[in-house]
Amino acid sequence: MKLDEARVVLRPRNLSEIFDLALRFATDPAAKLYAKLGALTLLPAWGLTLAARWGLGWDWGLVWLLALALVTPIQGVFTVAVGRMMFAEEVSVAEVLGQYLRRLPAYIGALFVTRVMIGVMSLGFFLVIPPLWMWGRCTYIHEACLLEQAGPVEAVSRASRMINRNVMSAVALLLMLTLAAAAFVFVAESLLNDGLLEFVLQVGRPFGSLFDEGGSAAALLGLFLAVPYWATVRFLAYVDLRTRRDGWDVQLRFMAIQAAIQASGAAAAESRAGLRVEPEGARA
Repeated sequence: MKLDEARVVLRPRNLSEIFDLALRFATDPAAKLYAKLGALTLLPAWGLTLAARWGLGWDWGLVWLLALALVTPIQGVFTVAVGRMMFAEEVSVAEVLGQYLRRLPAYIGALFVTRVMIGVMSLGFFLVIPPLWMWGRCTYIHEACLLEQAGPVEAVSRASRMINRNVMSAVALLLMLTLAAAAFVFVAESLLNDGLLEFVLQVGRPFGSLFDEGGSAAALLGLFLAVPYWATVRFLAYVDLRTRRDGWDVQLRFMAIQAAIQASGAAAAESRAGLRVEPEGARA
């Protein structure tokens, strides 16, 4: 990983800056790659939820649980994508999916371990703090497993150590991401169900209604569309954490100073070489 080739400036950022940067990153340099990956992963997953609702007759509660079960591992695809794009000019779909599939067994294992841990902490259903605390400690399990190449247990340990003293800030990040995902759902419901189907085409709401029935095809699509943004925000928060913890910004400053010293040394050497050559040319 070459820090000096990062696509964004490596410096400490607050949450609002991270969310803003993630939106710009997802809509400009990563847009084409995200669209291709989404067509291969998110659209089929969305189709599965639609089949469960209208093909198998599942209740909306079960459909939403299925959607959440699908988006959890799928976000790893976009974690790999943004991780590779951060330090590379060109990233192909094959490269992203290849790395993701190679790490998939360990990734599924890490997700299973963390979900069991969160579930155990949630056994006291009247308690809110313990599961939130455990959820926060598992924030960067995706990056630890997929990008740092850690095994399931080691990934859990690394993710926990990363935020040993910043659990509440990680919880705040996850809660804000949840609100952002909800915004995607509500916007998709408003634009597609209320705007396109009911107002423009005037066909009513044949594919469900989020507020009347508890779900719709449009709302589900909004949830899946939120996955790339969710993964990008979390990765940039991970980069911010590593920048603060490992001093990536300081390392870059030293690298810049070293490069400047080397450049000035090379220029001085060329100047001295020119001075040595000039008298010989004059004598000739």
